[in-house]
Amino acid sequence: MRASIIGFLLGSLCLAFSPWLVPLWLCPVLLLGGCLLLCFRSPLWPAACGVLAALLTGSLRGEALLQATLDPHCNRVPISVTGQVISLPRSSLVSPGRLRQRFEFRVASLQPAHCRGPRKLLLSYYGQQRLLPGVQQRFQVTLRRPWGLANPGSFNMQGWFAVTGIHAVGTVRGDGQPLAAVDHSFRQIHHQLRQRISAAIGEAGLSPQADAVLRALSVADKSGLDYHLWRLFQQYGLNHLLVISGLHVAMVAGLALLAGRVLQGALSRLFGRAVRWPLPELLAMLSALAYAAMAGFSVATVRALTMLGCFLFASILGRSTGGFNNLLLAACLLLLSNPLVVVGSGFWLSFGAVAGLLWMACWQVHGSAMRLWIKPHLFMAALMVPLGGLWFGGSSWVSAPANALMVPLVGFLVVPLTLLGALLSFIDVELARGCWQLAALPLDSLYQPAMAVADQHRLFLPFSPGVPALVLAAVAACLLLVPLAGRYRWCLLILLLPLFLGRSPSEGRPRLEVLDVGQGTAVVFTAMGRTLLYDTGGGEPGGPNMANSVIIPWLRASAVTSLQTLVVSHDDRDHSAGAADILRALPVGQVLVGESPLPLSQPCRSGLAWQWPGNIRFRVLAPGADEDGNEASCVLQIHTPGMRLLLAGDIGVSQERELIRYWGPQLRSDVLLVGHHGSATSSSQAWLNHVAPRLAVITAGYASRFGHPHGDVLARLRRQGIRVAETAHEGALSLSLDEHGGVSMSTYRAGYQPWWM
Repeated sequence: MRASIIGFLLGSLCLAFSPWLVPLWLCPVLLLGGCLLLCFRSPLWPAACGVLAALLTGSLRGEALLQATLDPHCNRVPISVTGQVISLPRSSLVSPGRLRQRFEFRVASLQPAHCRGPRKLLLSYYGQQRLLPGVQQRFQVTLRRPWGLANPGSFNMQGWFAVTGIHAVGTVRGDGQPLAAVDHSFRQIHHQLRQRISAAIGEAGLSPQADAVLRALSVADKSGLDYHLWRLFQQYGLNHLLVISGLHVAMVAGLALLAGRVLQGALSRLFGRAVRWPLPELLAMLSALAYAAMAGFSVATVRALTMLGCFLFASILGRSTGGFNNLLLAACLLLLSNPLVVVGSGFWLSFGAVAGLLWMACWQVHGSAMRLWIKPHLFMAALMVPLGGLWFGGSSWVSAPANALMVPLVGFLVVPLTLLGALLSFIDVELARGCWQLAALPLDSLYQPAMAVADQHRLFLPFSPGVPALVLAAVAACLLLVPLAGRYRWCLLILLLPLFLGRSPSEGRPRLEVLDVGQGTAVVFTAMGRTLLYDTGGGEPGGPNMANSVIIPWLRASAVTSLQTLVVSHDDRDHSAGAADILRALPVGQVLVGESPLPLSQPCRSGLAWQWPGNIRFRVLAPGADEDGNEASCVLQIHTPGMRLLLAGDIGVSQERELIRYWGPQLRSDVLLVGHHGSATSSSQAWLNHVAPRLAVITAGYASRFGHPHGDVLARLRRQGIRVAETAHEGALSLSLDEHGGVSMSTYRAGYQPWWM
């Protein structure tokens, strides 16, 4: 049995990251092959059967996912959908007075007919109607395929869409039309209870931070978790406490298990004989199930529930609860329900942590209670150092003491009081409010000191280790699980040092990196160990933006620790939103701005020029002194031996004419960053004639709501024989330049990609 499970896990893992699925016509052949293996009774047949079963079930599920995904021809097409809201809407202010509600929607019917296929949508609604889970609605929407940004070192949004089974993403146009009364069926009742509890917590008079944390911990409503609160928890390595995960589910189940044993003992004394019912296990499982329902059966809680169920079921059957077979069975059940769960980092973190703790429990049976409590925290802190560098671009150096304090505080005080308040909210609102206020006390008392320390000290250490450093750190984390003598354990710290030593950036040939930041611009030019960043992508200034999610992780992954020059072409948010975050994250030698000044910046004005070693020259072609808006864009030309690059910002046709009149033949460049993301108001024929690029790069969002790039611009470029590269379709672009005028380009999506990308 174990061999079959291991084979199934290996087959599922290979298929999840494979660039292709098993063709449907080959599935009967796999079935026949499995039957033949059963006949031969080879020692390897159980594992081989497990592999074949994984390939068969995974390919069938994968084909169903691909068939349901929105057809690319239906991107941005007006569509009418009828169906049901199937999640708790997450509310957030996108601008003063403008509320966005984001929710999952199950499709019952969809028009036009040629766009049918998607069954589960992720929609954003900006109207005044308060949406309720279970409500039947008709919406007019514009949809696009579940697409994500594609950059080295960035979060894989397409993987998240695939794991959660989202078939299309869209925006509601106008207001929806309710079709029937709210559905109070079993499938939706837990979402409605979640919304009721969230609203009650919101009316309890708590501080904003306590309100946000309690709603997140009770019903997984993240509406109040703003960017600044999330960053504060990240500084201390405590982000996992803001998401209902395996830790929370396990703690609730542990408290229920303890209560069940106390109750079982009381019943035994009452009846005068030992009660043999599996009361503690059943109570623990029911409590975990109820908590997972309050979390909306998220991927993390389903994963925790499955693991917990396997261990509790083993206990009921009288089998070992510390064996690794239970963990293997849980992984197998998860992959049967969703073959893509291995795509997310949460799967590896959860199972790796549980496996490590199980192994530690095999030999750590003696010692003081304090020692037994501290060792797992040290192990998890050591494990998160390399994983944090790999997945999150750094790690908190105070995570071990912070977790040692906050995990028991949250798990045994805040969460129980919050859930008790949730139960009491259906009986007595005042009692519920009292529980929530007690739960908020430790959070409020720690919030201001934590903010003060985070403001004065750098608690999160950014680093992006290379492969050798990661391997050494992983070895150190694994050796922590081995019962070594204490004097040898301190030597393990030496294995962690390469993580923080850093790497030297490449000093090879000049490179131009055009990052995929959606509807925006971010271009990195590197040469001779120096780096220039042109524009900082879109988002919210001082909030969630492309600088934090894409640019800074890319710079760290490329071992860039400082910028020689930062150019912010103009004030539009899709070009300037991350400027302040870039300046905070790493040293910048020179800052040039096309419009409003930044700290220690100088205006980007026509005629400004400077030079780097290796005969790398820079020249600003525009703006002059009087332009504003898009026409104030800083137009930068970069000269390398044998090559010219022209970065045009958002200039339009009128500014193009001025540049043609003033600079004339000096505009000629080999690579052109197309102005204004390929808008119809730029890239005139006269401009293209004078620049005469061999390669035109367009930075725009996938299925852009602005219609970028415009069809006329694409037609002009192709008519002139210019090669066009779009970050929306090809991901991040990497251009390597040589002194003979040669350009070799690689695109992120052209590399190895799994089938679900």
